[in-house]
Amino acid sequence: MAARFTSRQRKESKAAFQSPKGLHMTRAPSLSAHSTNLIIYPANRLQFKEMLVVNTGRQGRARKVCIIGAGLSGLRAAGLLSAAGFDVTILEARDRIGGRIHQSSRFGPPVDLGASWIHGTQGNPIVRLAEKAMSTTIACNAIHSICDSNGVWLSAATARHHYEKVWEILKMAMDKSEKEAELLPDSASMIDFFLEELEKRYLEAQKPEAYKNLMMQIVEMWGAFMGSECETQGLKNLYLDAGLEGDNLFVASTYKSIVSNLWLSESHGVTLRLDCEVTGIVNGGIIGVDVKAADGFRGVFDDVVVTAPLGWLKRNENVFSPPLTPMLSTAIRSLGYGNLDRVFIKFPEAFWNVQSSETNGCCESTPEKIRSPVFPIESLFLRPTYAADTNPAEWRQEIISFSGLPEPFSQPVIMFFAYGQWGRHVTGLVRGMAQDCQEYYRILDDTFRPYYSKLPNYDPASPACKPLEFMSTDWQGDKFAGFGSFTNLPIGSGDCLQHFEALREGMGETRGVWFAGEHTSPPGGLGTVTGAYWSGEQVAKKVARRYKLTISV
Repeated sequence: MAARFTSRQRKESKAAFQSPKGLHMTRAPSLSAHSTNLIIYPANRLQFKEMLVVNTGRQGRARKVCIIGAGLSGLRAAGLLSAAGFDVTILEARDRIGGRIHQSSRFGPPVDLGASWIHGTQGNPIVRLAEKAMSTTIACNAIHSICDSNGVWLSAATARHHYEKVWEILKMAMDKSEKEAELLPDSASMIDFFLEELEKRYLEAQKPEAYKNLMMQIVEMWGAFMGSECETQGLKNLYLDAGLEGDNLFVASTYKSIVSNLWLSESHGVTLRLDCEVTGIVNGGIIGVDVKAADGFRGVFDDVVVTAPLGWLKRNENVFSPPLTPMLSTAIRSLGYGNLDRVFIKFPEAFWNVQSSETNGCCESTPEKIRSPVFPIESLFLRPTYAADTNPAEWRQEIISFSGLPEPFSQPVIMFFAYGQWGRHVTGLVRGMAQDCQEYYRILDDTFRPYYSKLPNYDPASPACKPLEFMSTDWQGDKFAGFGSFTNLPIGSGDCLQHFEALREGMGETRGVWFAGEHTSPPGGLGTVTGAYWSGEQVAKKVARRYKLTISV
């Protein structure tokens, strides 16, 4: 799922390739049952246009800001506001920072369980953070590894040609959405536009029906980007999902060092309270915003920044008292929230590796071809007709092969993306099971064997082809993730530009309650880590501006 829409045609380029350097977070011990956990590190002070201390006129105390959530948006906002002189407290429901960015080292080298891409390199601050953390990234281009509905691998040339033609039509859909958003009906779907455009050109192919069928199956991969079936996504608001220019980078070394480095630089003077699930945000009087948590914490703040995911907001509007404004409530209920989970399979060795003289769909910054035995990092499995017992609906698959990553991150692991109905089905099969139990192994092996058995060199009698263990995520079973993964734009969602503007404005000026997160991102960042980071900057500037302070970043 490397690609996202860009405002112009994607460009093939070579991205900076850097060696990894791991950093480790520390957590301060709890001081008492109801005390805060203080985590304070030195940080470079940012430059501000006016002043560094926020005077309130009330005995000169600093304004108190509560940030709910220690994901990237919360960390970024906290750092900026603290450096500007605000008294900042982060309340995080989990026992860790990072939010939907998290890793596991169960298989050895760490793997990202959540976000694992940097979408677009041009003007992307996460690229700079990755470089600072000395992270290893791989630039991913057009997919040329596709297994058709009969379990036969297309030639690389055929796969690449059709994949690029699909994106050509998707780019046309983006352009139409951007130019005609106000005229398009709310019922218009992206897939209907794709089909209409395909009807105009498929007769030119040597085998028209086969061409049309293949193109329609390839475009279904768009669902992985949205966390929902592509048939559910609207055309009217599609332009709002436009991404940044440049390559999409897979973070081979994981996001761990990026998040650790960010916290090291942003945490000066910030109070972080972990295991603190917020249950009430009450205001309306003159004393500020009263925040309550399940662990007994209670505090009154001048401003509150809610960075909880959109999915959490959908299920927890009752936390706010008085209720949210009608515009905010409509925005939260109208926007879509997709699910994208992962299933990792570790083998004794990467039996699927084959000799290849061309790059593997992803490339390091160096221009050399990959000459060692490799398999493309990204592959698609189109509607499988060969897995009727476990997948009668023929839900499509997409995989990442970790065997093609550079050392020391290469490992004999295949990762499957599971989204939409397929994702709900897979996670539901094993939810609550211990991941080292035999039943867990049996269920996932039965479910995914039809696909990994199509990999090159598979031999059912070979021990090398028998999985050692499985590991799966369950973001859609995670209440702090909002039972999902990221925002999308479904059919019937109304004027999403208006929805995003309402979320960005929040109730800050009137009630001191603001919102941040990928669902409030400026254009170019929806559903991405970049969007979350940007939103943290955006909300920090707005909070500061409320007190006539200008933050410059």
